[in-house]
Amino acid sequence: MTSSGKTQTAPSNTNIAGPSASASGSVTNQAVQVLQGPYSTNTYGGGVSCQGPTFSLSPFILGNMNGSRDPAAFQTHSVNGGLSMGFNFPLDGSLQELCKDRVRIEIARQSAETSKARLDFELVRALKCLEFIKSGGFFHPESLYGKICADIIGPSPNGYLMTGNGTVFPKNK
Repeated sequence: MTSSGKTQTAPSNTNIAGPSASASGSVTNQAVQVLQGPYSTNTYGGGVSCQGPTFSLSPFILGNMNGSRDPAAFQTHSVNGGLSMGFNFPLDGSLQELCKDRVRIEIARQSAETSKARLDFELVRALKCLEFIKSGGFFHPESLYGKICADIIGPSPNGYLMTGNGTVFPKNK
């Protein structure tokens, strides 16, 4: 079938899109690195060291300023702050208890060594004071050293008992 009317034809337009855009800017990457170091270590001597749980708290502040030589551009400023927290704890509590037991033993050993050193000092002091008294010597009671041998009693050359600071005790009859 033919139509007897006018036929329309499509317009022949050609559209070409030519978008255009420009942008400028800068990016500043800033980061905070949190390094979880080793556990805190307590050392007690004798090769005994125990590591325990730790808590770390690290505040930080970051700042930035961007500028341009273009007088129409704006400067930008930014300040960031924060807090970084970390918890470290050993997973095997029995190792902690073993270490604490070993620490108690080490502290007792050190205390015994201190007592032994004090006893050795006092015995040597007594021996030297007795030698000093037996030779007839003594410290003046008011001298700086008058108290060193004041509590040691020994026989003097004349047969009396005497302290290291010259106090004489009568002979026993």
